[in-house]
Amino acid sequence: MNLFAKLPDNFFSILASRNKGVYGDALIVLYDALNLYRARIRKNDYVELLKSRSGDDLNSYVDEEDGVESESSIGAKANQIVKRLIETGWIYIDYDTKTGTEYILLPSYSVNMLKLIYEFADTTANHYVSYVHTTYADLKYEDDNQDESMYKTLENAYNNTESLAIEVAKLDHSIKVYKRQLSDMFEPNEVLKQHFDICREDVVDPIYHPLKTHDSITLYHGPISSILKRWLEVDTVREKLIDQCLKENKSVKSRLEATDDVVKKITRIQDIYLRLSTEINNIDVSQSEYVKASADKVIFLNNHDKSVKGKLEKIFTVLARNLSKNEQDKNSSYPNIIRAFGSSIKLYTQGYYDEGSLRKPYERNQKFFSDPLPLPDDDHIFDDSQMTMAMAETARYSDERVMEFMAENFQDKKQIHVHDFKVDNVDDFLYLMLGAIKATAPISFYDMDRQDELNVNIDVNDKVNAPDYIYTKKEN
Repeated sequence: MNLFAKLPDNFFSILASRNKGVYGDALIVLYDALNLYRARIRKNDYVELLKSRSGDDLNSYVDEEDGVESESSIGAKANQIVKRLIETGWIYIDYDTKTGTEYILLPSYSVNMLKLIYEFADTTANHYVSYVHTTYADLKYEDDNQDESMYKTLENAYNNTESLAIEVAKLDHSIKVYKRQLSDMFEPNEVLKQHFDICREDVVDPIYHPLKTHDSITLYHGPISSILKRWLEVDTVREKLIDQCLKENKSVKSRLEATDDVVKKITRIQDIYLRLSTEINNIDVSQSEYVKASADKVIFLNNHDKSVKGKLEKIFTVLARNLSKNEQDKNSSYPNIIRAFGSSIKLYTQGYYDEGSLRKPYERNQKFFSDPLPLPDDDHIFDDSQMTMAMAETARYSDERVMEFMAENFQDKKQIHVHDFKVDNVDDFLYLMLGAIKATAPISFYDMDRQDELNVNIDVNDKVNAPDYIYTKKEN
């Protein structure tokens, strides 16, 4: 399916231009004109309607060639918009040869897109249809009467169920998106507006509330599945559906294809309702988490500390707000603020390891403050004696020494666990770690088992804590 095989190349360009807000209003007015004048939309009537509905917005119209606000009259701007709609393929102009009147013609793709834009912009419309109750009521009626419309009812139920799955997916994604957006909000009013206005009007009232009350998936799942199961298992009903499918569905060519079509539709509806019964419970959890997160966010933002800590939080909030914005929306002095902030405040954490850090019992020591230690001279020379000392220290943990340590612990055994190792000091612990690292090295005479169920920590000789690996000697 090639979308742009049906659409002009620059069809969406007006919605990506500097005047996208003006063009958006013009398209909504065009849809109103379609509902008002139907098949006879005179160009002059649309221009007058555009001037009356979008007069204030037209003042902000920017000349697309010069990039500056146009000084033309409202009427000239409205005609310029009509010209752009013609150039981009949204409308065509037809002339009455007898009267010379210009009429606007709308191609089918334009009507479909105008309807979508109008519905998306209409915040008062309730877009949710009672998919669940309608499906149950239709199936129940046909189950009682079993007339010649059974297959049509099954087809409608199939389409309604597919639409229901999309609505539930939309609800799930939307709630998670609103929860994610909380991290980018820094004022209590922003959180309250999203929770009580945007989220409620977008998904809670039109989708979530019906699915939990009069159009409950949990309530109607059982009856719908029972009816469909009976249609599938009762031979006379199934054969009647297949006969009607052969008459109604022109895409099937044989009785076998009709049977497959009926079975596919019934099992598809049952599978979707079974899956949605679980998903709606997960959405309940997501909704509860979002409500709690919104309340916690409002409480946090309303209880800022007024001390130095609170002022620092305010600084971080301003920085986070700027980081979350687009480049063009950021404060013009933002780069300078960041540089000044970075040069004036140093934030870091610090910790220490010593000889008691690797073995039990672990001890917590109190941090103390003292004068900084003097730095060594920059002209320090690394002499031969120090080089010899460093080489000797490296030799202590060579491959040969590691293999000797492993051999001492293996002795005559073919397999040992970590808890079989003898670990008396820091050197032994280091050899144990190096033995695990070098298990895959060519010099190694053993293999190490890293199965997931063995990736647990155990105490070795009540002195160190290590992963519970199994070591096995290689076969000659």
